[in-house]
Amino acid sequence: MSEDLRSAIAAYDRMYSGKGIRDSDSYYSWMVRLMGLAPGSSVLDVACGEGLFLKYAEKSGLRTFGVDISTVALKLARRSLDMSHLFQADGESLPFRAGQFDGVACLGSLEHYLHPDKGLQEIRRVLSDDGVAALALPNSYYLVDIVWQVWRTGHPPDNKQELERFATVREWEAFLESGGLRVLKVYKHNFRFPRSVGDLRFYRSRPRKILNLLVSPFVPFSLSNSFVFICAKRT
Repeated sequence: MSEDLRSAIAAYDRMYSGKGIRDSDSYYSWMVRLMGLAPGSSVLDVACGEGLFLKYAEKSGLRTFGVDISTVALKLARRSLDMSHLFQADGESLPFRAGQFDGVACLGSLEHYLHPDKGLQEIRRVLSDDGVAALALPNSYYLVDIVWQVWRTGHPPDNKQELERFATVREWEAFLESGGLRVLKVYKHNFRFPRSVGDLRFYRSRPRKILNLLVSPFVPFSLSNSFVFICAKRT
């Protein structure tokens, strides 16, 4: 194991020992719906964190698998998941056979990899020929960041993680296509309006995100917070 990977594992263990990394419950249930997998299909969440996507995938009758580098995140996931198979693994070297999964999700993680191109190759490798991949990736020109962060301070966006990358929607699309995926649809994401008690708790514990939520209906597509790419495997 490289020193860089050890450092990343330690950093994410610290994060998940504290507030953690998550979005609202509505976001994860939306992601499951976007993938459109039939009950009984297999789905892998790469960098699954606390297992929030997998929780809704389980409820949809999917056969669920998750990997993460953080032992703390996996411990939290095991507490809340009933049927998912969880493994500690680096997303750049997944412990699964080629074409094993009907669906692969990677939500807000690929941009933090030491080598995102290797992570993308692994997503493509384990995805079946007729499978669907969902990848959420951050925008380098998010309107709220431009006004609230760049204009006010002169500093770029910062999600407080060790390694971060941002790009425009077309730059991310070109990156995914170059890695062997075919982009079928792109959705903008500017935070989801609360639909559950869990969502209300999410925003109450993160009051700054209420601003993002309030302006979300007025944010143009190309200036959105992030993008969700629904992809097929290019064969």
